[in-house]
Amino acid sequence: MTNYDILKKIEKISPSNQFIGYIINRIQDDNYRGIQCSQHNRLTYEYFKTIIDIIYETVGDRAFHIHVGDDNGIRQHQAEYYYKIVNGINDIIGKGTINSVKKNTFPDMARAGLLERFDKNDEKIIETFSIGEGKTARTRCVVSKVCLSDLGIRFAQASNEFERRKYYTDAVDALTKNAATELVELLSTDERFESVSIEEFMLILSDDRDGVHYNDKLMYLADYRKLSENQKHDLEILIKEYCNPDRNIGNKIHARDYHNWKNESQQIFTLLSNSTYFKVINGLLLLNNGEYGLFVYPAQRGQKPKDKYFRYHNVPKCQNYELHHIVPFKKASTQKDAKYIDDERNLIYLSSNKHAEFTATHNINIRASYNEPV
Repeated sequence: MTNYDILKKIEKISPSNQFIGYIINRIQDDNYRGIQCSQHNRLTYEYFKTIIDIIYETVGDRAFHIHVGDDNGIRQHQAEYYYKIVNGINDIIGKGTINSVKKNTFPDMARAGLLERFDKNDEKIIETFSIGEGKTARTRCVVSKVCLSDLGIRFAQASNEFERRKYYTDAVDALTKNAATELVELLSTDERFESVSIEEFMLILSDDRDGVHYNDKLMYLADYRKLSENQKHDLEILIKEYCNPDRNIGNKIHARDYHNWKNESQQIFTLLSNSTYFKVINGLLLLNNGEYGLFVYPAQRGQKPKDKYFRYHNVPKCQNYELHHIVPFKKASTQKDAKYIDDERNLIYLSSNKHAEFTATHNINIRASYNEPV
């Protein structure tokens, strides 16, 4: 079948279903894979924990030189501490080379906000780029030094496991471009969705393209769930065929790879499942009410803050507007904090475009003001 034939077959699965139209558009886009956190490392809580502990035990909060250039077997005297750290990673994790740690591991940690990197002029490198097909990347520069960030130091110095996992959750949120916060918004404020499957995250919630807003994703998610199991099965087969990398040999930009796309989503699920926000049970992502969880559950889902907001403020629902937590869940340090944050008085109704600004800036702009009524 040609690509056109596959798309027409997908359309016939349910022509009036808005999700079907959406997924046809998405898989044709060169940025179809959406959020990508790492192309090289199998990232887990224990992975980050081990490496941060090794760095902190070796150099504390000080910056240290790394090996500059590719490893040719000749040791650089200024990188003595770096070699100790690489050896420590190897001893505990069983992998990691002089080249891979600085090229793969440290960039992932920097994107997660756990590490800071500096150029040869001791200028801090701003980690603003994304990875993946067709996405803008920061201008490459030579990294000379690295050190644990404030978040990395707090993680290393945490007095208990819950505190560590909370800092780890902040890192995951940064690494996944605010996906953790968006999923908390979804599962805590919308009574229709108590869990999210890996397929739902992959096909819908991982989409980070401009113009695809939070309410759009909710609509597509609701319509995806209207499909029968047979329809979902047929859809999966057709998407796999369309996203077969062998279909576009020699054209990397337009190539599609279903398995890489799903592996990336599974990696993000693994990251999220070790956070204070979420747990994964039988392949479904749910709010975490466990030992290291931030939520008290089961919640009274009939009393959801989202519904109470509109009654409390007497505000009508509007098209292209979305509810947003003014103080985000990342500010919560305990279950009691989370209970106060998940309150209708901490919600604000924003236009989709304004809500997207909060996502783009990782919720750092949370200052709010209002005018007293006359």
